[in-house]
Amino acid sequence: MEETQLKIDSKGRLYIPPEIREQIGETAILKKTDEGYLIVPGKPRNFLDNFNKVIISKPTRTGKPENWPPSKMKRIWCTT
Repeated sequence: MEETQLKIDSKGRLYIPPEIREQIGETAILKKTDEGYLIVPGKPRNFLDNFNKVIISKPTRTGKPENWPPSKMKRIWCTT
Protein backbone atom coordinates (compact mmCIF):
# COMPACT_ATOMS: atom_id res chain seq x y z
CA MET A 1 0.00 0.00 0.00
CA GLU A 2 1.30 3.43 -0.93
CA GLU A 3 1.69 5.75 2.03
CA THR A 4 1.68 9.57 2.13
CA GLN A 5 2.24 11.74 5.17
CA LEU A 6 -0.37 14.50 5.46
CA LYS A 7 -0.09 17.73 7.40
CA ILE A 8 -2.65 19.37 9.67
CA ASP A 9 -2.57 23.17 9.82
CA SER A 10 -3.08 25.39 12.87
CA LYS A 11 -6.86 25.46 12.24
CA GLY A 12 -7.08 21.65 12.31
CA ARG A 13 -7.50 21.23 8.54
CA LEU A 14 -5.97 18.20 6.84
CA TYR A 15 -4.02 19.03 3.68
CA ILE A 16 -4.41 16.41 0.95
CA PRO A 17 -2.12 16.87 -2.08
CA PRO A 18 -3.87 17.64 -5.40
CA GLU A 19 -2.86 14.35 -7.07
CA ILE A 20 -4.53 12.39 -4.26
CA ARG A 21 -7.62 14.66 -4.24
CA GLU A 22 -8.07 13.93 -7.95
CA GLN A 23 -8.11 10.20 -7.24
CA ILE A 24 -10.52 10.54 -4.31
CA GLY A 25 -12.99 12.86 -6.04
CA GLU A 26 -15.31 15.47 -4.53
CA THR A 27 -16.50 13.37 -1.61
CA ALA A 28 -14.47 11.27 0.82
CA ILE A 29 -15.34 9.02 3.72
CA LEU A 30 -13.16 8.78 6.82
CA LYS A 31 -13.39 5.26 8.28
CA LYS A 32 -12.10 4.23 11.69
CA THR A 33 -10.37 0.84 11.58
CA ASP A 34 -8.49 -1.27 14.14
CA GLU A 35 -5.22 0.09 12.72
CA GLY A 36 -6.27 3.77 12.55
CA TYR A 37 -8.18 5.89 10.09
CA LEU A 38 -8.68 5.29 6.38
CA ILE A 39 -9.77 7.86 3.76
CA VAL A 40 -11.73 6.34 0.88
CA PRO A 41 -13.65 7.85 -2.05
CA GLY A 42 -17.30 8.44 -1.29
CA LYS A 43 -20.48 8.95 -3.24
CA PRO A 44 -22.18 12.35 -3.17
CA ARG A 45 -25.26 12.15 -0.98
CA ASN A 46 -28.61 13.25 -2.20
CA PHE A 47 -30.29 15.56 0.33
CA LEU A 48 -33.76 14.15 -0.30
CA ASP A 49 -32.57 10.55 0.15
CA ASN A 50 -31.03 11.44 3.52
CA PHE A 51 -34.11 13.44 4.52
CA ASN A 52 -36.41 10.52 3.69
CA LYS A 53 -34.24 8.15 5.76
CA VAL A 54 -34.59 10.45 8.77
CA ILE A 55 -38.34 10.88 8.33
CA ILE A 56 -38.98 7.14 7.91
CA SER A 57 -36.64 6.01 10.71
CA LYS A 58 -37.95 5.15 14.16
CA PRO A 59 -37.46 7.94 16.74
CA THR A 60 -34.55 7.47 19.15
CA ARG A 61 -36.53 8.88 22.07
CA THR A 62 -37.47 6.43 24.78
CA GLY A 63 -40.13 6.83 27.42
CA LYS A 64 -43.17 9.03 27.50
CA PRO A 65 -42.83 12.85 27.25
CA GLU A 66 -43.72 14.74 30.41
CA ASN A 67 -46.58 17.21 30.01
CA TRP A 68 -45.59 20.20 32.16
CA PRO A 69 -48.18 22.57 33.62
CA PRO A 70 -47.98 26.27 32.62
CA SER A 71 -46.57 27.24 36.03
CA LYS A 72 -43.52 25.03 35.52
CA MET A 73 -43.00 26.37 31.99
CA LYS A 74 -43.17 29.99 33.25
CA ARG A 75 -40.41 29.23 35.80
CA ILE A 76 -38.15 28.22 32.92
CA TRP A 77 -38.89 31.44 30.98
CA CYS A 78 -38.29 33.73 33.96
CA THR A 79 -34.66 34.66 34.56
CA THR A 80 -35.25 36.17 38.02
